[in-house]
Amino acid sequence: MNIKIDDFLTAEQLGEASHNQPANATVKDIHFIDASDLPFQSSKGRYELLLEMSGEEWKWLANKTSLRSLQAAFGTNADNWVGKTLKVWVIEQLVQGKMKKVVYADVA
Repeated sequence: MNIKIDDFLTAEQLGEASHNQPANATVKDIHFIDASDLPFQSSKGRYELLLEMSGEEWKWLANKTSLRSLQAAFGTNADNWVGKTLKVWVIEQLVQGKMKKVVYADVA
């Protein structure tokens, strides 16, 4: 049994997953979180996807780029996303003036 300190998906959980060698995840649930309920300062709410990877569930606050790609494939109804398989990976990019590892997803 793995001990999880936090249930949010981070780059560390994906290890060496890259765009060329992504990890696979299944969408278990999706819901919208209001900006006031997010664990960080934001003026807009975000979509949280519950993903299952290797038998473990992780919450992921999806970025716009990933959401656009998934929406193009699965449509705008969140119910259509549940059960779908995604490929997820990590890239390093400039975020608010600092290089950070960011999780991205696309259709498998």
